[in-house]
Amino acid sequence: MKKLTFIFISLAIVGLVANAQDLTNKKGFTILPEAGDYAIGFDAVPFFDFLLNTVNIMNNTGQTAQHLGFVSGFSSVIVGKYFLEDDMAARVKFGINTEKFKTVYYFDNPKDVFTNPTDPDSWGEVSDIMSTSTSEYIIGGGLELRRGHNRLQGFYGGELLLGIGTESAKNEFAVAQDLEGVTNGYTNSDGSLVEDPRVLSSKSGTDFSFGLRGFAGVEYYFAPKIAVAAEFGWGFGYMSSGRGSVEVQSWDAVNSISETKETEGPQKDSFFGFGVDDGISSALAPSAALTLYFHF
Repeated sequence: MKKLTFIFISLAIVGLVANAQDLTNKKGFTILPEAGDYAIGFDAVPFFDFLLNTVNIMNNTGQTAQHLGFVSGFSSVIVGKYFLEDDMAARVKFGINTEKFKTVYYFDNPKDVFTNPTDPDSWGEVSDIMSTSTSEYIIGGGLELRRGHNRLQGFYGGELLLGIGTESAKNEFAVAQDLEGVTNGYTNSDGSLVEDPRVLSSKSGTDFSFGLRGFAGVEYYFAPKIAVAAEFGWGFGYMSSGRGSVEVQSWDAVNSISETKETEGPQKDSFFGFGVDDGISSALAPSAALTLYFHF
C-alpha cells in the first residue's frame, strides 16, 4: 500500500513539473518558445499604438496605424533569435545595406554656344553626372539564458556587435578642363567656369564600431509564442571614423595645364567608453527599445 501511495505521489509531482514546463492556453497551443524555435523582432511601439487607438472610439480607429518596423535603434537590421534549448537562445543581428544614387544634369554644349551663339537650334546637349554611394554592414551575436514562471520570463546574457560603414561621391564633367575651355570661358552644368577648381571624387573615412555588453530583461507572453520585451545592459563601446580624402581638379594658369590632387580630410574621430543602456543601438547609443517577438 505504501509503495502504491509513493508511486502515485511521484507521478503527480512529475505531472505538475511537466505542466509547468509545457505551458499551454485553453486551445492547447504552447505559449513559451521551445528548443529549435526561431524568433524575429520588431519595434513594439507601432503595434501598441494601434491597439490603444482601436479602443478609443472618439479617435480614428487605426486608419493611420503604421507597419511593424525595425527594432528601435537598428534601422535596416534584422534582429532575431534561435533557441538552442528551451531556456537558452542565440541572438543574431544582421544587416548588409548598400545604396547608389546618380543625378544627371543636362545643359547646352558650351562649345556649340561659343561657336554659334545666335543659332540655338544648332546647340547640342551634354551632361554632368554626380554619383553617391553608401555601404553599411552590421553583424552581432550573443547568448541569452532564460528563467521564469508562466508567461513572465526573465533573460540575461552577453552579446557582441560589429559595424562598418563607408560613403563616397564621384563627379563626371562633360566639358574638359583644358586650354580651349579655359580660353573660351566654357562652363559646367551649374554655371561655374571649367577653370575653377572642381571636386572629382570624395571618400569618407571608414566608420568602425565595436560593442560588447551584458544584458538583463523581461518578456511577457500575452499570446502563444508572441511576447513583448524590454531590457537593460552595461558594456563597452568603441567607434572610429577615418580622415577620408578629396580629389580636386584645378587649372595651373602658369603652365596652362590641368592638375589633379588628392588630399586627406581635415579630421578623424574616435570614441570609447563604458555605460549603462536601456537597449543598445547600432550606433552604440541607448535605444529605449520595446521589442515585439514572434516565435515560430
